[in-house]
Order: sequence, then C-alpha cells, then structure tokens
Amino acid sequence: MVKRQVTVSAPGKLFLLGEHAVVFDGHALLTAVDSRLRLRLTYDSEAEAKLKIHAPDIGLEHWESPLAEVLNRETYTGKSSFIESCFRLFHEQMPLHGCFSVRTQSDFGAELGLGSSSAVVAATLYALSQIFSSNLDRMTLFEMGLQAIQRVQTLGSGADLATAIFGGTIYYVNRVPRRVVQLSVDALPLLLVYSEAKAGTVNLVKQVQARYHQYPAIIEPIIHAMLNVVERGKSAIEAQDWPTLGELMYIQHGLLHALGVDTQALADIVFTAKMHGAYGAKLSGAGGGDCAIVLSAPEQQATLEDIFTKKSRRVLPFKPHADGVRIEALSL
Repeated sequence: MVKRQVTVSAPGKLFLLGEHAVVFDGHALLTAVDSRLRLRLTYDSEAEAKLKIHAPDIGLEHWESPLAEVLNRETYTGKSSFIESCFRLFHEQMPLHGCFSVRTQSDFGAELGLGSSSAVVAATLYALSQIFSSNLDRMTLFEMGLQAIQRVQTLGSGADLATAIFGGTIYYVNRVPRRVVQLSVDALPLLLVYSEAKAGTVNLVKQVQARYHQYPAIIEPIIHAMLNVVERGKSAIEAQDWPTLGELMYIQHGLLHALGVDTQALADIVFTAKMHGAYGAKLSGAGGGDCAIVLSAPEQQATLEDIFTKKSRRVLPFKPHADGVRIEALSL
C-alpha cells in the first residue's frame, strides 16, 4: 500500500500592463502576489479509485466522483472542472489509479480577480508531479496547465497561469513558442484597491473579441498601442523608473476604457489616484470590476490609503514578486 501526501501553494497575480492585448497573441507584464492558494493532495494507491474534492472557498464541499469518469470525460463544467481537467491531462502523461483527495484553502476569493482558477491549476499539477516524482520542469507544467484551462473554457492567454507557476514579476509572450521572462526588480510601490464588484473574465474577453471583429480598423490600433505600452513598461520596470511606468499605466487604463471594460467604480479609483498625485493607476485584469492598482511614491501611500478608505474603498494588503508554485509540506 502506498499513501502519499503533499501540500503546495500558488500565488495570485496582478496585471501591470497588457491585459486584453495579450489575448491577441500579444504580451503583458504581471506580478505574483503573496496572497496564496494552498492545496493538499492525498493519494492512496490501494483505496477505491475516486477523486474527492473539498474546496469550501468556491462552494465545493465533499465532492467526489469515480476516477474513471473524471479521466474519460469529454467536457468539464462546474466548480470542480479545473481540477478534473488537470487530472485528465496528467493521466495522459502518467496513468493514474487509486484514490486522490484534494483540499484547498485560499487567502483570496474568486471575487477579487487575482487569478484563482490559474492558481488552482498550477497547484494541482504541481502536487501531482510531486506525488509521482515526475520532475516536470515549470515550462512543461505551464504547457499542461494551459491545455487544462482551455479544455474548460476554450479561452485563455496563459498569463495568469505563467505568473502562478513562475512567480516574481514577469514579461509574458503569448505566441508559440510562449516565453516567460522573469524581471529583476527590487521594489514595486503599488496599492491594490477593490472596486467592490465581481467581474467575469471569460465574458469580458468575448466582449472585446466581438468588438474587435465589429470594428477591426479601430480596435486593432488600440491593441497595437497596448503592446507598445508593454514594451515601454518593461524598460521602465527594469530601470525602476516609476514616473514613466505610472504614465504608461494611465495610458493603458484609457485604452482599456476604449475597449469598453472600464466601470464607474474603477474610473473613480483611477481619477482619485491621479487627483492626489499618484504616479499612475489602472484597472488590473479583464475589467468590469475586480481591482485597480495605484503606483505612488512610498511616502505617499499612507495618505492615499486613507483617502480611499474615506471613500469606502478597500485597500487590500499584499506584496508583489511572490514565489511561484512551491511545496509547503511533503510526506512520501
């Protein structure tokens, strides 16, 4: 009888520049945040072949299914879909049998837009690779994870997933062969402000794609401008030139507004930041809600935080440049 257990964790993410443009075979800048999703995987080779999931953060408690059904499904839907898809992908590399129990606990909920689905995928595949000592490198894990995500929702640039797996602050290129370049940067003086609204990433990506097909001569130059912003932003981050990065953030937010994914709450956060002297601010992610980021001089952050609090905006504690997916405990 073989019983093994591993606990791993994966970080959330923030888009610094390039959201939506990255979907169009583009590139983006992201940073991993120290809010983490923890996943414990227990494996019993002799027990009845099942997959069990307990993930109360997403409303999934005491879910289970015969393992054979999971590994042979054609489509995956529902709250268990990303984990199921990971097991199917891993099974194609290394046949699975026995009983698997997955338990998750997250520092951040799906409503914040910090990439919870990608963190789950990164953690599930990494845990399986550790249980079976498969020594998969991070790029292989990323490629498997991207397939797992696309089997569930068909769309997905892989930017969230790359950040969850590699960690740090990255320049991500969504063109075959995809590239993840980790940037060397000591600081990133950001505030994270919640808009108090949940956004649906897939629907917003579809909305932007529909607008692109309706007005290609208008939307294509916007996407091209975003890609130029990303390139300039990469240089600014590497030089820690925060005033330039801030200007680029304001430009990126304006371009995202032109794509139709801005909201009144997000715009209010951005204009409040600008009015009170922040280097830059923008929505972070697909838009339609979730969070905005504000770049400011460190000595100004306490004042800005107080201003947002008085406007009933939550400033969320976080640190950038977090580790990618990692082992927390292992028992083989």
